[in-house]
Amino acid sequence: MSKPDPATETVLIATSDYEVIDRNPLSLIQGQVVRIGAPDPGWPGWIWVTADDGRGSHVPEDICQPAGEGVAVILREFEARDLSVRGGDEVVSMDEVNGWHWSRRADGCEGWLPAYLLRPAEGEGEGG
Repeated sequence: MSKPDPATETVLIATSDYEVIDRNPLSLIQGQVVRIGAPDPGWPGWIWVTADDGRGSHVPEDICQPAGEGVAVILREFEARDLSVRGGDEVVSMDEVNGWHWSRRADGCEGWLPAYLLRPAEGEGEGG
């Protein structure tokens, strides 16, 4: 695995197992129109959306631009793909959004992990 860019990436360790359940995650593209559902009460800043094909997912509210009664336009691409990990796995966080990290495992697979499952790797956040 390549060394992360310290300005944008952080090495983290999974504190427990996290198994992905949804094997057909929602992918959204810029300009796509979706139906808006309820905000996620457990994850502030995330809202439920449903695509035309009937698949739904929580997405960051800030990627949704309201476009009429109960619909929004997606402002940037979004992959609602979670990442399976085992406790002790090292991942690289490439982005953090409202308590979730877009992360990459050592094998190159990428997806979302909740922040509560992650801790800094040895030496991270200690000034180098």
